[in-house]
Amino acid sequence: MEHIYTIETKMLQGKLHYFVKKIMVLPEFKGLADIVIGYGMHTSFEKACSIANIHDDASRQLLLLKLESINKPQKPVKPHKVEIADTVNRWLVERGAEVLN
Repeated sequence: MEHIYTIETKMLQGKLHYFVKKIMVLPEFKGLADIVIGYGMHTSFEKACSIANIHDDASRQLLLLKLESINKPQKPVKPHKVEIADTVNRWLVERGAEVLN
């Protein structure tokens, strides 16, 4: 038996709310669904964890690290130019379409 924890945040009525779950996983029993044994929602992270029965400081720190990685700004993807072959452009022109490049 082991426990896994999840965290999400959401703005509700202009206030940031924390949603935390404590889930029991039984990998020794194949096909058995995970069981949510604790769920907490509050504007205070500490209070949300207490409601969900997450009292271990190490588990709370792990949740805060997960939250940081979720909210970390993502690296923008560089746009790249797509070259359309001349044969495709000729084919388009023959059919009355405009050239793409």
